[in-house]
Amino acid sequence: MDVSFCANHQFIGNGGKLLLKGSLSKWDVKPYLYILPMVVIFGTFSIYPMLRTVYLSFMDTNVDFTQMQFIGFENYDAINEDRNFWRIVGNTGIYGLSQVTLTITLGLLFAAIANSKLVKFRTLFRMSAFYPFVLPIAVAAMVWMYMYHPYRGAINLLLDQRIPWLDSFDYALLSLIIVSVWKSLGFSFLLILAGMQNISQDYYEAAALESSNRVKLYFRITLPMLMPTLFVVCLLSITSSFQSMDLVAIMTQGGPGNSSNVLMYYIYQEGIVNRRIGYGSAVSTMFLAVLIAFTIIYLRYGERSVSYER
Repeated sequence: MDVSFCANHQFIGNGGKLLLKGSLSKWDVKPYLYILPMVVIFGTFSIYPMLRTVYLSFMDTNVDFTQMQFIGFENYDAINEDRNFWRIVGNTGIYGLSQVTLTITLGLLFAAIANSKLVKFRTLFRMSAFYPFVLPIAVAAMVWMYMYHPYRGAINLLLDQRIPWLDSFDYALLSLIIVSVWKSLGFSFLLILAGMQNISQDYYEAAALESSNRVKLYFRITLPMLMPTLFVVCLLSITSSFQSMDLVAIMTQGGPGNSSNVLMYYIYQEGIVNRRIGYGSAVSTMFLAVLIAFTIIYLRYGERSVSYER
């Protein structure tokens, strides 16, 4: 122990423990000073906007907030009576669940291929699978808009059809789901691949003494050992997919007739474009409450079925 430090402080024995007296307070404050900038930034750009949104959901206000009137739950009552809202909720559910299911399923398949020693050019395959994730969303959307073109698009040329993918009531949402899965697959793939590579080969060597069936080994060893990774990937995928709006804003703007609209873009439409700030805030508050409730339930009950032992 440093002598100069001991000279400036007093130690008192307490059941075999040493309690430091003297300038303890200044040492206690110092760690909090390090996190203070992050607390200020998080509070300013995350906590305050959320609280402000909840507050505005009970108000009737103009765009510049010079006239504000408390109207209670009238904005929430308007949501319940809005037929477009419930259709958009259904679109959001289909969009989010489809993206999560497909990205995790394909991520497992791609990770198994990329992790197999029987596959050649594994590095090239990994780069190809992850590359769409790093593309700017605007670039990806523009590429797919050209591919979806009714007359010059590569998809219709391959199918020998003239389907207006982005202008069709039947295909607009499906088209967005395909692009969303293609764009976000790399994230799930990379995390699952990392989880697979973290599994000890001792398990496979021991299991190979009884069975050499690779399918059985995958379902009896790989998948159970990947559960902690899949638990995190699923949570991140769900929360991100239900909050996405960039592809909708660039490719379809929610059309035609709200057939491809999702909640995040609907909030933007009502709150910003149509200047119904109170109504948009109410929809945003309800959406936030649902996401928080889902996350709490998922973390509390879903984690019980996950084993973190290797």
